[in-house]
Amino acid sequence: MHYLSRYAHNFPNHPRNSDNHKRTAYRNNPLLQIEHPNSEQHLFPPVNTNRLNASAKEYEVLLKDAQLLIEKILESPDFAHTLMHEAQLSNQQKVDELIASTGIKLKVKATYSPSGIHIEIFSKEYKNGCCLLEMKLYW
Repeated sequence: MHYLSRYAHNFPNHPRNSDNHKRTAYRNNPLLQIEHPNSEQHLFPPVNTNRLNASAKEYEVLLKDAQLLIEKILESPDFAHTLMHEAQLSNQQKVDELIASTGIKLKVKATYSPSGIHIEIFSKEYKNGCCLLEMKLYW
């Protein structure tokens, strides 16, 4: 005889895995009441694309400004040389002036290292949680 069997009178008559136990557990635990792990009504709010569309419009502006810088680097070897040279001299003011000279209208933050330049372009809505474009260009 198992040593716990002498204490069996202290436990309910039905085993833990009975249907009654399952129904009680289901009724008392909201996590067990989720119909299916992919059920949209339980995991996500209703779909609303307004913020997604606003973010996409902000990125459109960011990409246009980034394109100005990329085109200038590709089309002007002198510009590319001067940008790299001034960055290697840690001349932040000159680097900022060069980037601004491309026609970028948004706020830009440029940092550099011996291996390249990291450029962040901030949208006008950045303080409201949108949007930032990061570029890492290597030399």
